[in-house]
Amino acid sequence: MLNSIAATAYAKRDFWLCLARAFAPPGTDDAYLRAFQTDLPDDLAAIAEELGLQLGEETAAFRAAASQLRDPLALQKLYAALFLTPPTPVMVNTCFYIDGGLQGAAAQALEKAYAAHGFERHDHFRDLNDTVGVQADFLALLYEQAGQKAQGGEDIGARAYLSQADQIITYYLCRWITPFLRDLETASRNHGVNPVYAHLARIIWLAVEGLTAAPEMAEIKAGLAQLPAGSARGVGALTASDLAEIAFMLDRDGLAWDHVAANDGWDQDVFEARRANR
Repeated sequence: MLNSIAATAYAKRDFWLCLARAFAPPGTDDAYLRAFQTDLPDDLAAIAEELGLQLGEETAAFRAAASQLRDPLALQKLYAALFLTPPTPVMVNTCFYIDGGLQGAAAQALEKAYAAHGFERHDHFRDLNDTVGVQADFLALLYEQAGQKAQGGEDIGARAYLSQADQIITYYLCRWITPFLRDLETASRNHGVNPVYAHLARIIWLAVEGLTAAPEMAEIKAGLAQLPAGSARGVGALTASDLAEIAFMLDRDGLAWDHVAANDGWDQDVFEARRANR
């Protein structure tokens, strides 16, 4: 029988695995869509109850929105419109909300944290390290390790992994989830698209609030107050450096970037400097 530390760690592992799959590029078959519409909300509801998270209303809203997706292609088009097709209304590379650009200090620190735990993505995975799905997968790994340590009677080792997971949540998710959710809600409202991903983001927001409410998080949360604020994206205008980075990434991948240069704040010199610093 699992002790309480192991049981909680495994429940948190399963929670983040659900969200990692939910924010991965969607599959192309009917089985994937059925799992997204039925298994995912069922699992989230069961895990939330186990962890004492109040997610019932949002999980029900997600289930209702997901039921409106008529086929796998509809979900694929929605994912692409929100996260992939320029100009993307939502940055799935979430450290953008912290650093104000791609591959900044937070993203680089996250990559070092992955390396320290031997966490590697598959070679065919082309996204950067700071997507929602990759971070959720990493949290699942940390909670898996915590559960294994606790199950083996190594409570101190288990608590070390739990503490590391808490720090990842505090340093990263606590800082990007609000602007990420805001952008998803705005895109869903302004473009009249299905709000399934907005509901999933709100589930993360509620979970982060719930999971960081524990007394042992007080010291980590106090440290968060000393961190610089996140990006002004969703609140203020993108900087010339932000625009140059976006244009550079699009140009590198052979995609059109003229629409980026049309934004207020564009500085051709900043862009040329970024392109020269490949």
